[in-house]
Amino acid sequence: MSVVDQAQPEPAVAIEEIRRLNDAYIKAARDADVEWFREHMAEDALVILGDGRRLGKQGFLEATGNTSRAFRSLTVRNVTVRAFGALAQVDADAPWELVEGGAGVSRYIDTYAWLEGRWRVVSAQITFLPAGA
Repeated sequence: MSVVDQAQPEPAVAIEEIRRLNDAYIKAARDADVEWFREHMAEDALVILGDGRRLGKQGFLEATGNTSRAFRSLTVRNVTVRAFGALAQVDADAPWELVEGGAGVSRYIDTYAWLEGRWRVVSAQITFLPAGA
């Protein structure tokens, strides 16, 4: 069976796969792992950053590779994954702390689509939560 012939997983399986991908996504964000994002994002993916910038895949890869921030920690909590046939969404809160001292919580929602026999990120939106939220 080729990649394009692979059947879309059942919802329960999809949810587990997306949970694993979410963990890998957070690790890739923490480590500025451009190659992970290159492999797991659709070519026409859109990312809306916490400061409101809209980036396509190439812009996001460049921003990720050129970042000067270094995370002391980046974790997730309150993760919810929902499957809608060939689409799935994950939303969660991501508490973070930077090596140079900043800290906060980002709330995000990532949308995955079943494309060419695998889940790929098609959009992501990050919102910075106010202090104490």
